[in-house]
Amino acid sequence: MEDAPSAELRVSEAPEAAFPPVSGRDLAEELHHAEYPGLVRFLLLNGASWNEAQDAAQDAFTQMCRPGTRITYPKAWLRTVAWRSWLRQQVRQEEPCADVPDIHAVHWQTPAHAAELGTEERQVVELLLKLPAKQRAALAWNLDGFTSQESAEAMGITPEAVRQNLARARATLKARLGLEGPGGGQAREVE
Repeated sequence: MEDAPSAELRVSEAPEAAFPPVSGRDLAEELHHAEYPGLVRFLLLNGASWNEAQDAAQDAFTQMCRPGTRITYPKAWLRTVAWRSWLRQQVRQEEPCADVPDIHAVHWQTPAHAAELGTEERQVVELLLKLPAKQRAALAWNLDGFTSQESAEAMGITPEAVRQNLARARATLKARLGLEGPGGGQAREVE
């Protein structure tokens, strides 16, 4: 798997899509302060620990600074590279695998991180992390404003699979939060 996406991801936000490709180093300096917290949050929602999320986010910004790197859609590029970096961390820690690791526990490794979230937010994050990996990933991409097509390109699955995983994730979360009546079955992950 490459470190940087081979095909540029399209971002639905018009202001970002309107800019021509910019040098990665200049872009990294410009975006670090604004995008770093959201990038870490994106990785936490995918199941990364606080330290893993910070490492992967920093790795993405470091890769952005490589000579010759030109990026048209920086928000999508950063998330794709950071997500892949986090997946590589998981492969090194466990036996090699092709899928996103299943994470079922929240890693509140810093007091500041735990304090930033209220009780209800912590409950929602804990429920998110209990979703199957692809449902969790599809939801994290969606929460960051990416379309099903963009998420599919980043995740390496079809847009239909992304939409099915999103629907199942939402249904599972509604049921677990008591926002929907009984009768929902076990949610399945779609390849």
